[in-house]
Amino acid sequence: MKDKYLSIITNFGCHYTCPYCLVKNNNIIIPPTTIGSLDKLIDKIIENEINVVSVGGGGDPLHLYCNHVSYYRRLFNILNELKIPLEMHTSYINTMFPIERCGRVVYHIRSLLQLEEIKRYAKEIVRVVFVVTEDFSEGMIDRIADEVKHNSNIDELSFRQMVGNNYQTTHYCEEYLRSGHKKDWWYIEQCDFNLYYVEGNIYTEYSKIGVSHEA
Repeated sequence: MKDKYLSIITNFGCHYTCPYCLVKNNNIIIPPTTIGSLDKLIDKIIENEINVVSVGGGGDPLHLYCNHVSYYRRLFNILNELKIPLEMHTSYINTMFPIERCGRVVYHIRSLLQLEEIKRYAKEIVRVVFVVTEDFSEGMIDRIADEVKHNSNIDELSFRQMVGNNYQTTHYCEEYLRSGHKKDWWYIEQCDFNLYYVEGNIYTEYSKIGVSHEA
């Protein structure tokens, strides 16, 4: 059975250190996340035949994690009941969040030095994602790929472009990244792959969050 993802988009605040912000640049309105938003999660998972839940955000989902422990405790209880794995997307490498309870953790990082900080906590699959900015070169991409290849704590490497104003995608080193796709790394083309869950509502397009929703 092919994996069908539901992406929970959170807004617990932001550390404002990413190289760009899709949410800010495109005026996407993501409401503050509440624990009550999980009330409809089981129904939405069943209705949409979901078998993987991921958590991402308009702001890092692990920002001020200690203030949101009860939210994640309830989320894990729901997913355990349904026997569905969690995939966490975060830029926090060192965190009190129980990474070992995830099926996969995706670290969105910004430098080679951060690769050295990543570790595996249990049996989770570890992926790192680099946003390709104007300063990237083929040599830099190769160096990142080589570092990941020799890091036993990392299983997967992805690159993705920035999404700027009006949901327009950049194209830095695009041909080179495509040439290495599924060989030395994954190149993520910008697309709405998943369903998005925001405060109990389902969206089919990230750019439409806060504009319209399907009940």
